[in-house]
Amino acid sequence: MKVFSWDDILKNKGCSSLAADYFARGTALTIGSFDGPHLGHLTLFKEVLNYAEKNGLISGVVTFRKPLPSFKHASSYMGDISTLDERLAVFEKLGFDFSLVIEFDEDFANIEGGSFFEILRDSMNLAFLAEGVDFKCGHKGSYGKDQIERFCLENGLKCSFLPLVKKNGERISSSKIRELLCADSVEEANELLVHE
Repeated sequence: MKVFSWDDILKNKGCSSLAADYFARGTALTIGSFDGPHLGHLTLFKEVLNYAEKNGLISGVVTFRKPLPSFKHASSYMGDISTLDERLAVFEKLGFDFSLVIEFDEDFANIEGGSFFEILRDSMNLAFLAEGVDFKCGHKGSYGKDQIERFCLENGLKCSFLPLVKKNGERISSSKIRELLCADSVEEANELLVHE
């Protein structure tokens, strides 16, 4: 599995040999911290991998060096569930072709959602996106499902927004797993995780 940085992608924006070569067939992506990763994430991964295989696309995961809550909610953050290397190992085992790892910083935080997707479109030949219905990105999380669907429609791209995955009526989330681990409910937390 190839691993790219955000700088790699920015350097190749527009007339990119990377876009012309590696991403020439088009990409199917999902975007997120994917700390765990957990069974909710797995539904997104399967959606991307299946779509890529059926449509001859390159499959990828756009993720962050550190989970976003460690920046956005630093004072109450309970710690990472998995390291970046552990997450990348899961992506590779599942069969993804590449990962884009972004260092979340103030510059990145200020990118508008539309600009972010334009970069993915132009630099990575974005063709398909799968996300959860509650996904948001861009400056202050202002770019959500409605805006992304409009962007995809205007640019001839496909997208799929999947319902939240629940267990016993409760949404499976990295936050929930952190709570379980902090409460020493390791077995219960392990039931929600994707294992290598």
